[in-house]
Amino acid sequence: MLTLNRPALLESDEQRLDAEYRSTNWAHHRLLDFEQEHQRVLDAAADEIAPGIIRAGRIVARLARRAKRADRTTGGQWFPPPRSELCTRLRVLLGELREQRNADPRWKLALGWADEQVGEPKAPRRRRAKPSSAVKRRKAETDDAFAKRFALLTSDESAEHYAAKLATPPRDSRRDMARKALYQQRRIYWGTWNALIRSVDQARKDVLDHRKRGMPADLRRPKFRDPSSIAADAGGFRIVERGALWWTIEMRIGLGDEWARVRAKCGNWHAIPSDAKIGTAKLTRRRDGHRWSYSLSLTVDVAKNVDAHAPRGVVSFDWGHREHGHPSWRDGIRAFTWLGDDGATGEVLIPIECRQALDEIDAMKARVDGAFNARKKAHDLPDVNRYTYRQRLMASGVRTEEQTAWLRWEMRYERRMDARRDRVQNLRKDAYTRAVRELRSRYAVFAFEDEDGASIRREQKEEQVLRRKRSNRDLATRYEFVALCERYGAELIAVPARNTTRECPDCGELLKENGPELLVVCPGCGTARDKDHGAARVILGRAKEALAKRAA
Repeated sequence: MLTLNRPALLESDEQRLDAEYRSTNWAHHRLLDFEQEHQRVLDAAADEIAPGIIRAGRIVARLARRAKRADRTTGGQWFPPPRSELCTRLRVLLGELREQRNADPRWKLALGWADEQVGEPKAPRRRRAKPSSAVKRRKAETDDAFAKRFALLTSDESAEHYAAKLATPPRDSRRDMARKALYQQRRIYWGTWNALIRSVDQARKDVLDHRKRGMPADLRRPKFRDPSSIAADAGGFRIVERGALWWTIEMRIGLGDEWARVRAKCGNWHAIPSDAKIGTAKLTRRRDGHRWSYSLSLTVDVAKNVDAHAPRGVVSFDWGHREHGHPSWRDGIRAFTWLGDDGATGEVLIPIECRQALDEIDAMKARVDGAFNARKKAHDLPDVNRYTYRQRLMASGVRTEEQTAWLRWEMRYERRMDARRDRVQNLRKDAYTRAVRELRSRYAVFAFEDEDGASIRREQKEEQVLRRKRSNRDLATRYEFVALCERYGAELIAVPARNTTRECPDCGELLKENGPELLVVCPGCGTARDKDHGAARVILGRAKEALAKRAA
């Protein structure tokens, strides 16, 4: 399946659509209530079978997150420390507790608690009284035909199975009963209802997989400001106008015959033919400041419609975060430079608003830290920094009025900084997502330099340059871009990163020094080149060699 995602403009009543989204969130929370009850059953069973497994899993997960953050930190110092020795001992203990838990039959009963059949038995079905809607030519089944079919089923070695199945009439599971009770109270379109059930089932499987491995996991409950979606199948939406650029689409909402109309630029998606049939539609809204923004997602069957447009090329990426000096510095910050095997080249730009937000965060940090230093000097505080001071105040049961006012003031600034960090993350993710989608439609293999956090830290030795480079690396997160490429189905290939920037792509001569300048001249052939574009050419050549060796 190929997914088309575009920003959408709403043309219908936003108040009625808001009621649909609120009903969707209400149904989502009610579905999660049952899954949370199942989690309580699992926690009680695991704690009874292997005492301490839940606490050990939580500590291991927390230490693992600390180790991952410490690996991404520039200076190699992270507070609080990861404590790798304690994490290793706890992993061994967790493995023993996990084996003890999995061997107990009570744990298997707890896993199947939600699917256990309870309630009144269902009415037995003997024969098909009406023609099936799936097979139009099938006639109604008579009693004699049913007897013959049952005789054939019970004539083989599985007769005991069918006899036991008839002896114990089927019942509904706990999950089915909960969904039926909630289905009677729904106020949303049934396509959205089915999409919610599929999303909850997938989340439940992910949580159970983590818990089977002994790691803690909880279902995440959506909040009011979180993105929410309404979905529609083939009968729940219709394309009113399919222009060269703008499409007008109506989606069914509620239980009656109500439709919501939106417009989106779907005509510039070159991977979808003009005669392609759309499978499903989804309208998602996100909080954008004081208003809602909408996006439309359409799915197309790739096997039937876009086989001829399947991506087959190779594209290489050079990670070079540059804020100034490159030709498009007014449009954004250069995070990646890419080059395809078809000769096309370009760059991935991050909005300049991200740098402005980071500068505001630094200014607010400086103000809060300066206020704490003055407070520490005036009151002779024993705390090293304001974080330890805040922890000590939060842990104390009694606080003075002055301490309470300080906490309120500091937390207000922390909330402002968190809001700006979220803004930077959303802008960067949106820029990366758009770039990956466009490139994924043309190329199948993505080539990157084989660099890790340790090698990057070794290159940065001067402390004054260290702070600025760390800020740039946080702004243009390499691992987030690579994760998006992998998520969208690209085949990743890592090539050696040695001398990719210094090597000339034409003659192979190395530069004497790798300075901060962007334009360099090769000492061998005298060719002037953009250093980032030249590195992308070198990475592309090494990727082709690696693919040729693998094919051979």
